Amino acid sequence: MKKNYWISGIIILSVLVGVFFLHQPVNAAEKIRVGVLSAQSGPAAPWGIPNARSIILEAEEINKKGGFKVGGKTYELEVMVYDHKYIPAESAKAANKAIFADKCNFLAIQGGAPTMAAIPLMNENKILSLNFAGGADQLIKKENPLLFIYNPSIEIMYASVFPVIKKRENIKTLVIVNPNDTSGKSGTAASKAAAAREGFKVLAEEFFERGSKDLTALLTRIVNQKPDLIDTSYTDPTTSALICKQARELGYKGSVLLAWGPDPAQVKKMAGPHAEKAYMSLAGPLDPKTDFQKKIYKAYLDKWGEKEWNSTIWSNYGLVASLVKGIETAQGLDPFKIAAALEKASWDTPVGKLRYGGSKLFGAKRHLLYPITLYQFQKEEPVFLGTLPIREDVLD
Repeated sequence: MKKNYWISGIIILSVLVGVFFLHQPVNAAEKIRVGVLSAQSGPAAPWGIPNARSIILEAEEINKKGGFKVGGKTYELEVMVYDHKYIPAESAKAANKAIFADKCNFLAIQGGAPTMAAIPLMNENKILSLNFAGGADQLIKKENPLLFIYNPSIEIMYASVFPVIKKRENIKTLVIVNPNDTSGKSGTAASKAAAAREGFKVLAEEFFERGSKDLTALLTRIVNQKPDLIDTSYTDPTTSALICKQARELGYKGSVLLAWGPDPAQVKKMAGPHAEKAYMSLAGPLDPKTDFQKKIYKAYLDKWGEKEWNSTIWSNYGLVASLVKGIETAQGLDPFKIAAALEKASWDTPVGKLRYGGSKLFGAKRHLLYPITLYQFQKEEPVFLGTLPIREDVLD
């Protein structure tokens, strides 16, 4: 009897083991974790939310196809989002959690100052990062060999946009307005350099603390100087719309350039008629044009709804394709080999094939080369003026 029990036990165990292995995936995909540190709340959230969502959407699209293979291994992407509120200290804290607790392989950080705060941790732990950040002159350095910037260059934006506005509005003088941080100071330097090329006289450089809701005193000083142009430079979408509104309420009649990733819906809502003739430099169209763009647009609406649509997704979508291209070329996850591959790579995005450049300004090809699309508010609606070519004489 005992023997029969023993034989029955062996049979049952064999069946259970067989069932277990039958349900295990063959060549199970290895997870690659991408930590996204961006403002999910606060005034910079109109940048941060679509920034994170674009990466999530693109990663999901790749995973639906079964991931990608390198050296006989199959990889899938897992995106982990951290809200740094565009506060450098919060970014450092989030980077610490992403690297040590959540074991992220790569990071994507929004904002120059938040990226700067995370650099010591990233360098120490050899983390490759693809960042949506201003202040490239402070970030792309020899001592930061694994740091890339995945957004349009403000240097290209100014080089492309200033000549157009100069011709349309006969600009001769301007005032530059920026947040009082690393990004803002870098934006002012870039604006001044472009202004010098065009022969503009810079009447003043103004700075404000991020999160400010009343800029009346600052704008009163500006309006009294009667500049032909107010350039909001690296100001976040919410505050740049506020500047447009409050400057007009103070009687300003000149031109306004909402220079860096403005949110047209936010401008319309906050500034309304005060936004008349304000220029906006954007990364891609407000509405999808190509089949590729329409596919992404549909996927975004299916997941988050039409009210959540934000056109800044175009400059964000493609980061994952860039990373995958680097991993495939490097044939593995060695961050230094991936970095070397990315400096020579190109990949498909919603606005065409893109690549990294910037050796003329930064000594390394680690800044995304991306064309700028120019709009102007007319009768409270953004009107397309054109997509401007990349000035490779400024940023190769």
